[in-house]
Amino acid sequence: MSLTHTELAAVDLAVLTSYEEAQIEGEPDFVVELIDLYLDEVPRLFDALQTAIQDNDSTSAKRAAHSLRGSSANLGVLQIAAIADELEHLDSPCGTSAVQLLQSLENEFRRVKEILSAERQKRSR
Repeated sequence: MSLTHTELAAVDLAVLTSYEEAQIEGEPDFVVELIDLYLDEVPRLFDALQTAIQDNDSTSAKRAAHSLRGSSANLGVLQIAAIADELEHLDSPCGTSAVQLLQSLENEFRRVKEILSAERQKRSR
């Protein structure tokens, strides 16, 4: 078994720092743009998950969880990636466990949003 949610950092800022190499002189901060895209995308994915779970649409639930896992992992948002992975691989991604995992995702996102917003603020100065 891999690490549990509570053992993982919310955001591995080293992953964000690794994107600084892609920064082009004179262009808007690449990491800030990635943070903005992520903070914009996650609520849409949560909505898609919520709808899929309510409609008992396993395929859409797995697809949304997969997208969430990938974009979270790419930004170093480890806990959300781990929870989304768990949701994606549930036997029944539309049952009670899925609803509980979605609640965990939403709770964790509040924490992640604070961390990413602080990082964004620091980089925008």
